[in-house]
Amino acid sequence: MADFHSTNGSIASLTISIYTIGYCLGPLLIAPISELYGHVTVLYPGYIGFMLALAVCGSSKSLPLFVVFRAIMGLAAITFVLMGPAIVADLIPREQRGLALSIMSTGPVVGPTIGPIIGGYIVESISWRWIFYSTLIAFGVLFSLSLIILKETYASVVLSRKQNKDREDLPTSRKITNPGNPRETLQAAWNRPFKMLFLSPIVPFVGFYSALSNAYGMVCFATLGTVFQDNYSFAPGESGLAYLGLMFGFLFSQLTFARFSDRYMLKMEAKNNNKRPEYRLPPMFIGAFLLPIGFFWYGWSLEYHTHWIVPILGSMVIAVGILFSYLPVQMYLVDTYTIYAASATGACTIIRSICSTLIPLSANPLYDHLGYGWGNSVLAFIAIGFVPIALLVLRYGERIRTNPRFQPKL
Repeated sequence: MADFHSTNGSIASLTISIYTIGYCLGPLLIAPISELYGHVTVLYPGYIGFMLALAVCGSSKSLPLFVVFRAIMGLAAITFVLMGPAIVADLIPREQRGLALSIMSTGPVVGPTIGPIIGGYIVESISWRWIFYSTLIAFGVLFSLSLIILKETYASVVLSRKQNKDREDLPTSRKITNPGNPRETLQAAWNRPFKMLFLSPIVPFVGFYSALSNAYGMVCFATLGTVFQDNYSFAPGESGLAYLGLMFGFLFSQLTFARFSDRYMLKMEAKNNNKRPEYRLPPMFIGAFLLPIGFFWYGWSLEYHTHWIVPILGSMVIAVGILFSYLPVQMYLVDTYTIYAASATGACTIIRSICSTLIPLSANPLYDHLGYGWGNSVLAFIAIGFVPIALLVLRYGERIRTNPRFQPKL
């Protein structure tokens, strides 16, 4: 922020959270296009847009320009977040999706905790601009590999391309004109996330629940480094190590959740002799229990200036709570909407992104007025207030989901 001649803490948080405003706009564009042209196909513009934004942010001399391209970076990055679950739904049988989705989400959830550790030392040794330049180089390599390795997975697009190829091989007199109207198809795909969001109550229910956990994760990402610099006099490089608690919490959650989710679902299906997406949801209660505990632990250990390892352990509990609230929702949506997984996760991503952009902006004022103890306690009490949503979805989710009134034509 010194390079941009600003000392405003809320603006500093905005440079981080504005990234998620792109997550809000992206699903409105990317999910419909992906269901018309393919899940893998839309990854390539995402790569190009992300690399362009990295280059501009790294070389920016203007704070407004930096903020704008941080938002564009998020808009491009949401491509990978949306297409990941959709590609898993394309390729992986539902009995193995828990493990597959858990592995797939390792990058998005663990990356933001490793980034500050590496970035802290890059800032200390070279310049903050090289955080963007080094990421640009890495993405250039990944983009090149993707062009070689990735193939389209969305069944309707693969089939359509095969039919078009077969049609080209026919004599002209035997060719059949494709009756499909791309404009109508795109319009239907464009409307789909909105129909899910406003006409299918189960989507906003689980969306708001996962939005809270996601927003709390952004609060941690936006404030953790400066909190440890101010409270424990960590150097910029050392402040990145404060994210280790989140990283280990996320990794622990990935390992345990992946094994638990698929096994529990298969056990309940065998016991009840039926298949219900709601069997993915019970781990939410682990998250609902751990999230407020983690914030109480983290906040009051900071308030009383305990050894730095104590709040880091508290942040580890927060991380487990976040992921056990987030992953069940992702798997539930993928199992429920399968071929429209991109639209379903996109609809929820809109809610999550709005919350993840706005809520972190309140963190610094909250800490300034209430201190770390009561400031984080407020976050914990809000998390407790969201527990009834999890109870509602688990108890009445199937009834709401299967009610003809709440099944819009997709």
